[in-house]
Amino acid sequence: MSNTVRMELPPQRSGERIVGPFFGFSAMLLVNAIYLVYKGVFIAPDSSFYMNGADGLLAAGFDFQRFLHDTPAFGQYIGFVTWCAILKSIFGDSWPVAVVATNALANALTVGVLTFHLKRVRVGWQARLGMIVWCLIAFDLLVWSKGLLSDPTFLVLATSAVTLSASCIRRSERSIARHVGMLILAGLLSGAALCWRPTGIALIIPLGVCLGLQLVPPRLHWKRVFTLLAVVALVEAGFLVFAHYMAEPESWPLPVGGGNIKYTAHYYDQGQVVWKRYATYHSEPESLLDYHLITLDRLRYWFACYESEFSLGHKLYNCVFYIPLFAGSAGAVILWTFGAFRNNADRDRLVTVLLSMVLAFSVMHAMLQVDYGWRYRVPIIPCLLLLTAITADAARQAWKQRATGMDAPATVSSSGDQ
Repeated sequence: MSNTVRMELPPQRSGERIVGPFFGFSAMLLVNAIYLVYKGVFIAPDSSFYMNGADGLLAAGFDFQRFLHDTPAFGQYIGFVTWCAILKSIFGDSWPVAVVATNALANALTVGVLTFHLKRVRVGWQARLGMIVWCLIAFDLLVWSKGLLSDPTFLVLATSAVTLSASCIRRSERSIARHVGMLILAGLLSGAALCWRPTGIALIIPLGVCLGLQLVPPRLHWKRVFTLLAVVALVEAGFLVFAHYMAEPESWPLPVGGGNIKYTAHYYDQGQVVWKRYATYHSEPESLLDYHLITLDRLRYWFACYESEFSLGHKLYNCVFYIPLFAGSAGAVILWTFGAFRNNADRDRLVTVLLSMVLAFSVMHAMLQVDYGWRYRVPIIPCLLLLTAITADAARQAWKQRATGMDAPATVSSSGDQ
């Protein structure tokens, strides 16, 4: 018997494509609304920055040139500042409530987007439902929605941009005009994310991977074990170069970025691993290896489920929530490395892009900062959810194949196999 069993799946009707995403959207919106009614609006330390920016933009009559000339610090956050100013101009003194309401809507949209793309790559309903349930208990998605913060809206922009880009990487009967239109929309969403939060710069990596996959001939296969090892070597080399500039920030050669290098090096000199979590700090670094070890420890803590200052309940919750996601994502790496998704090109490319996004945000924050509340980890949570759902679906298919005595798991026939 052939090693690959191809199954012809019936075409998805439009109603089938929206039922799951609408359910995920509605469930998350309900849970988030209940949470906000219970918690109310929270003015976080960063909130005053956005409030001042919204006031200044309104005072300038939305004259962006004058506003940014007078207060250039808002330039990196101009997207969210503009959003706050628009809401304030519409809702007046009630605009903080409008911000947290749109935060809840953004979280719900994120779940809808995730469910839609799992359906697109033919992930079974069991894994999709499990993903929705995990979103509903994702405290890190809920907790930031109560504040006047940019995180939830940034999350839906970044997630939508990357998943939409991944969905365009296929050669099908779709018209060129529609294909180009989707790519333009993905580019606009990416630009908006970059204007929302400066960490949006990390999206360059997954979007670059999307472009590269678009240019790769459809029948070209690459050695994925070699690719994985090459990526690890490249990241390690980048960490070593970065350690050099942390040890000697004055040696930075470019006319731009020197201030950020000195700012980051100041905290490396303190041995900082997690911002103001002093139990994680190293002793003052003395050698290049010491600086390098700080970065590696930051990468380790980026994925930490618990910290010594957490309560027992907090530690238990984080372990229950994150360990399955980390295990499922590691499973996706293994399956991807050995080409398990090649008979479903859409799924294979989605996994490739998701892994690149997790890598980009993780490496960037390992070098720059792991924040006190692990708030900056939120953008990779949707990626981990998707990867885990895909791994769970692959395990279900393998179990089904073994139970039915088939020689190979059923896979979806797809044009343009990678």
